[in-house]
Amino acid sequence: MPNDRRIDRRIRRPTAAADPVAATTTVIFRDASDGSVQRFDPAALGLPPDMVGPLMAAFRLNDAGATLRTRYTRWLALRRFAGFLASEDVTSAGQVNAGTMQRYLAFLARPDEQGKRYKRPTIATQLGLIRPLLERAEQADPNLFGSVLAIPYNPVPGSRIHDSKPRLPKEDLQAILMACYEEIDAAWATFQRGQAIIATPDPPSRAARGESLDSAIWRLHRLTGGIAPTWQQLREAGVAHSRLLRWGWRSGIAEYYHLTTRTVVPFYIALAIQLAANPDPLRLIRRDCLVAHPIDDNRVLVEWLKHKTAPNPKIQRRSFDVRKSRSAPRFIEMLLAMTEPLRPHVPDQDRERLFLVHYLTTSRHRQHDKPASLIPYGTLNGRIDLFITDANKRIAEWNRDHPERPRRSLPCFAPGQLRGSVATQHYLASGGDLLATAAILNHRDPVITDAYVEGPAARRLERETIARLQGMMVAWVTAPEQEETSAPAKISGPVTALFGHRCMMPLEANGTGGTRVCRHLGGCLTCPGLIVPLDAEHCARVLQAQRHLLDARDRIDADRWNLFYAPSLRVLDQDLLPVFPANLRDEAEGLACRLPALPDIE
Repeated sequence: MPNDRRIDRRIRRPTAAADPVAATTTVIFRDASDGSVQRFDPAALGLPPDMVGPLMAAFRLNDAGATLRTRYTRWLALRRFAGFLASEDVTSAGQVNAGTMQRYLAFLARPDEQGKRYKRPTIATQLGLIRPLLERAEQADPNLFGSVLAIPYNPVPGSRIHDSKPRLPKEDLQAILMACYEEIDAAWATFQRGQAIIATPDPPSRAARGESLDSAIWRLHRLTGGIAPTWQQLREAGVAHSRLLRWGWRSGIAEYYHLTTRTVVPFYIALAIQLAANPDPLRLIRRDCLVAHPIDDNRVLVEWLKHKTAPNPKIQRRSFDVRKSRSAPRFIEMLLAMTEPLRPHVPDQDRERLFLVHYLTTSRHRQHDKPASLIPYGTLNGRIDLFITDANKRIAEWNRDHPERPRRSLPCFAPGQLRGSVATQHYLASGGDLLATAAILNHRDPVITDAYVEGPAARRLERETIARLQGMMVAWVTAPEQEETSAPAKISGPVTALFGHRCMMPLEANGTGGTRVCRHLGGCLTCPGLIVPLDAEHCARVLQAQRHLLDARDRIDADRWNLFYAPSLRVLDQDLLPVFPANLRDEAEGLACRLPALPDIE
C-alpha cells in the first residue's frame, strides 16, 4: 500500500537567532590564521536587550570581510545610535519604527553642546553605517521592530553636494615633489648603508671611545631578529644614553633596518602625485602592483584596486618609464626592499601590503600585538604634518644660505587634495580636454572627472575657451567672407617633421567645426613603443634636433613654432636627453657636428 505522507520541502526562515547566548557575547573577528584581530563588547553599547542579539549577528555577517577601520567606524556609529535610543527612553525593539528613524535623522542634524552640527554628507554617512545592520536584523525577523523601518533610499537629499577641497597650484606640487625626492634619497641611502653593514660577516671596528654606530647596527640587528630594538633590548645591550641621543634615538637606528612611520611619508606623497590615486586605495596597494608592459620592455604598469567600488573593486592602472630614476616603479622597488624585513612581524592580513611600517610606540587602537603593520590612515595624516614642518625648516635654511636661488615653501595640505590637484593640472596642460584627464584618473564617465578639475585656473581656462568660441561664432555670422580671407595663414601650410614624414595637413577638423593640431603630428617622439638606444650616435641625433628646433624658434613665426614644434622640443628636453648618461655627452657633441643636415623648418 503506497505511503500518502508527503515530505515538506518548504524553506522556513528562522524567527530567532540560532544561538541567542552566542549572539550577545563579545564579537570577535579573526584573521586567516584564526588569530583574534578585533573584539567588540555589546555591553558597552547600551542597546535594548532584545536588539543586542540580532544586531550583533548582523554585525558579524556584514563586516566579516571589512577592514579594521571600517569595523571600528561602524561600531562608533552603532554606539551613537544606541545613545539616541537611550535618550528616547526606548527599552525594547518593539518601540523602534519608521518614526524612530526620522527622529534619529533630526537628532543627527541638531547642534551639539559646543554649537557644532554635522554637515549633510556626515549625516548620510552615519545613517548609512547602521542601515545594513538594521536591514539584516529586519530580514532575519520581520516582527522584531514595531513596524517596517522603511528607511528611504536617499534620506539626506543633496548630501553628495559638498565643499570641494582647495586645489594646489603647479608650483606647490613641484615644491612638494622636490621635498619628497630629497627625503627619499636620504632614506634610501640610510637603508642601503644599514644593509651593507648587516651583510658583513664580521662586526665593524669600534670607535676610539666606545662603540661606533656601525658596530651598534651590526650587533643590535643580530639581537633583535632584523627589526629596530625596543628600549628594553637597548638597555640589555648596554647602549649608552648619550650615544642614542647622538644617533637619533630608536627612530634613527630603525631607519637603517627598514621603513618607519617617518620615512614612509615621502614615498606615499610622491606616489600619490605620480599615480593621481585616491588616498586610501593607495594606502592599501599590494606588493604585487608592478606588472610588465605587454609590448615595451622599458615601461611598467602600476596596478591597484579601488575598494570603494565594491562589490566589484575597480582596477586602477598607470604606465611609467622605468629608465627614469624617480619614476613610480623605482619608488615601489625601494619600498619592497625596505619593507621586506618587516613582513615576518606584521599581522597576516597585512603581509601582502606595500606600506608596512614599524611602530616605536604602543597603541590600543591597533587591535594586535605585532610591532609592525599597514600604516593607519590617521597616523599617515599626522606624519604628513610633521613632514611639512621639517621640509619647511630645511627650505628656510636653504633660502637663508642661498638668497639668490630661493625655494618655495610647502603649503599645508591633506592627502585628499592631491588627486584633485593633479587632475586639475592635467586638465590645464591638455587645454581643457576632459577625456584626456579622465584617462589619467581611470574614470569611465567624464562627468565624474569634471568634479575633480576645479579651481580658479580651470575656471579661467573654461571662460577663455567659451569666449574664444563665441568670438569665432560671432565673426562667422557677421563677416563670413572676412573670416575666410583672414584664415590663419601664418599657421597654414606643410610642417617639417624631423623624425618622420613631412606633414602636408598638420591641422584637422574637430567636433565643433573648428580645427586643431593633428593628434599624430610628431607621434614618433611620443609613441609608447619608441626605443632609443643609449649610445653616442643616438644622443648626437637628439642634440642635433634640439639645436635645430632652437635655431628655428627665432626665425619663424612664434605662433606657428609654438603650435607645431614646441611639443617636440619639450619631449627632447624633458624625456629623451635626461635618459642619456652624462659621460656620452662629450662624444655626442663631436658626432652631432658631423651628422647630415636636417631639413629646414618652415
